[in-house]
Amino acid sequence: MKRKVAKMIKLTDDLRKEFVEIIKEGRSISAEIGTKLEELLQDGLDHSLSREETSRLLTRTFNVLKELVVRRKDKAAIESLTSKLAEIMDRVLMSRDSITMKVESPSKIADNNGAGATVELAERNGIQPGPVFPTPCFNETEVPMRAGFIKTSDIKLWPKNERLDLHLKQFQHRNGRGPSHEELLDLMLSRMDLPGLLEVPEVSSNKKTDQFEIVKLARSIANNGVRKPPIIDIDGTLLDGNRRVTASWYVLNSDEFDLKQKLRAEYIFAWQLTEHTTDEQREAVVVSLNFEDDCKEPWPDYVRARKVYEEWEGLLQLETRSPSPQKQAQLKKELSRKFALGPDTSTVNRYLKMMAWAIDFEDYQINEKGRDEFEVKHRVARYFQYFDELSSGITSGVAYTLGRDDEFKHLVFDLLYGGKFKNWRQIRELKVIYENAEARQELENARKEVEPKTAQVDVEAAILIAKSNLPKTRTLGANTRIESFVKWLEELPVKAFRDDLRPENLKRLLKALKLVEKHASTILEQRNEVSS
Repeated sequence: MKRKVAKMIKLTDDLRKEFVEIIKEGRSISAEIGTKLEELLQDGLDHSLSREETSRLLTRTFNVLKELVVRRKDKAAIESLTSKLAEIMDRVLMSRDSITMKVESPSKIADNNGAGATVELAERNGIQPGPVFPTPCFNETEVPMRAGFIKTSDIKLWPKNERLDLHLKQFQHRNGRGPSHEELLDLMLSRMDLPGLLEVPEVSSNKKTDQFEIVKLARSIANNGVRKPPIIDIDGTLLDGNRRVTASWYVLNSDEFDLKQKLRAEYIFAWQLTEHTTDEQREAVVVSLNFEDDCKEPWPDYVRARKVYEEWEGLLQLETRSPSPQKQAQLKKELSRKFALGPDTSTVNRYLKMMAWAIDFEDYQINEKGRDEFEVKHRVARYFQYFDELSSGITSGVAYTLGRDDEFKHLVFDLLYGGKFKNWRQIRELKVIYENAEARQELENARKEVEPKTAQVDVEAAILIAKSNLPKTRTLGANTRIESFVKWLEELPVKAFRDDLRPENLKRLLKALKLVEKHASTILEQRNEVSS
């Protein structure tokens, strides 16, 4: 018994000396780090600790230092400290005179991106950690869990996330190792330069897309917090919620968000597996949350846009006089932030323009055509994306064309109401159709047509007629067009000339053929002279 006590004292004395050296080294980096280390290691300086107590103390210190690496960027110096802590931990775990530990050494934690050490859930805002009740069920398997708060910086992204499978394999192939926690964050935020990732052209450069839409989610979390608890393993590794945690990390580290918003992202209410969780239960959680649809249906754009428009109208009514352009820009920024659309007001502007056209459409259909109000609103919801095209080009595009001719605009509104446009891309051709009387007549035919599919043929004909008269279209593919026309003309029965073709069209055909004959003969004669 005395031998065991002597061994414990010897170990504690050695630890105390090493703790003092680590604190000194921390102070050489900064006073903040030195003070933090002294606070963390105080128990080891003042008391004799068992192996379990020492392991917990070192693990907690190690995790804090890992966080400081991210925040301060003093990687070389702080990693030297964490390496020394890992060596101490390894020696502590080699001692077999104390109780068996459930945690791994910091050296193993570092190899596994933080996996291994038990992470304790915390109390926050009066909510104590406790069991989740009723017991959650995943893939027909009950999995007991605990719920409580955890600091965002203490959660480790899951390095086996199938969402990142291709990215992880590419990283492994290029670097010969798996990514660290910080590198996983870069992957999730599309900040890592991996060949083959999609790029989007911008004004001055090419930037990677936000492939996992982290920024959009971050703006929601900044306003509302994380609403669906992520699920973590006992060591803090995520099994579900990589996007939510990455977005929370983005909020904490981006200048876009204020202090109040950052506080919402600092701690996350999470569900945690217990130490008794089996591999089968763990697999059930992963499969259920990644393969089963949660059946949530997001709000359609029409609903979102109407909410934004109604809020905008409310803001304008609060103004004592018509707001200046600068004031309107400010109000739109506030509106964009309120609806978690970010600092860019382009979505707000888009929604407001679309709703202005939708309301014009509703007014015409309800008040002039006498249609049922709710039936009209259902049509607006169904074809809402078309209003994006209708509102584009206020100086020379579709919006400009419709804005200067109510008769033509109402013709278009009737075609839209009747489902006579095959797709929203056809809206872009309205400007060309407007300039061509024959093409406009085809649209009139489509309006009168009862059967939507037949009307769609008329709309397509209007587009073809309008485009065929454009100078660029007339010369584009001329040889192919002539070959097709000649073949069609040669195969046309004589009976069709007599019974099917209108006299005015026969006259136009004859006139065109005479004109072509004159030009073709002249050009062929010139070419023969050159060749001879």
